[in-house]
Amino acid sequence: MTKYEIILTVYETKSISNAAIKLNYTQSAVSQAIKNFENELGIQLFKRSKNGMELMPYTKEIIKCIESICESEDRMFEISSELTSLEKGYIRIGSIQSISYNWLPDILSMFSNAYPNIKFELIVDGFDELRKKISNNELDCIFVSEYSVPELNFSAIGKDELVLVTPLEHPLANKLSISIMDLNESSFILSADGLNYETGKIFEQNNIKPKIKYSINEDFAVLKMVEKGFGITILPKLLLRNIPFNVCIRSFNEHYNRILGIAYSKDITPSPATLKFIDYVKKWGNI
Repeated sequence: MTKYEIILTVYETKSISNAAIKLNYTQSAVSQAIKNFENELGIQLFKRSKNGMELMPYTKEIIKCIESICESEDRMFEISSELTSLEKGYIRIGSIQSISYNWLPDILSMFSNAYPNIKFELIVDGFDELRKKISNNELDCIFVSEYSVPELNFSAIGKDELVLVTPLEHPLANKLSISIMDLNESSFILSADGLNYETGKIFEQNNIKPKIKYSINEDFAVLKMVEKGFGITILPKLLLRNIPFNVCIRSFNEHYNRILGIAYSKDITPSPATLKFIDYVKKWGNI
């Protein structure tokens, strides 16, 4: 019980004894709280009359301030209660495009059926921006590849094959067997995540220096460019499900895969709602 609640209760009941009963305090404790607060302010708040404890005529604005403080305290504890329970909650999620299209709708639908009062904010972006946002505490968790977030806690939920995408009339589209080495002589379109992650690692491991003619930060725009014959690209198979583009998709003989999952900060303890969501995603995972 704060001093503000004691003062406000005395004001509302107009009685020290009634305030003491209501708050389960002794009368002397209530009287002492009033005296101490009046000493802090340097003014007298109440006077005794036949009608009980009445405010001094110049102190009404102080009571308004105390009411505001008590309301803010009540709201603060209400918010705290929401954050430490699963009755209510708010989770900020970031995701790469392929997961947001193919996995997240099912995950969010099933989780929301179990926890209907938890709300979500979803941001779809590339690896670089998602890492930046979670580092700045703008997101609670992100769906990315394991290779992209060595600095975060990571739980795997699925594998995703990296495949070659070519125009229908491209020479590589006619080959039954494709090796990563076949890319040396072709014009390459760099997708949203550039060469900083898995694709760049594949090229580096095989000493391939692609002829990068275009670099585009949106994967579906890359696919449209491939369809129109501007070059070839490497994209995750998950992204290519049910795409509306006339392109050729080929697996590599070497079979390159990436591990996808949910990641969160090592430095900030997630809220109970976020922890429950992470645990739910782990169980949903198909690894």
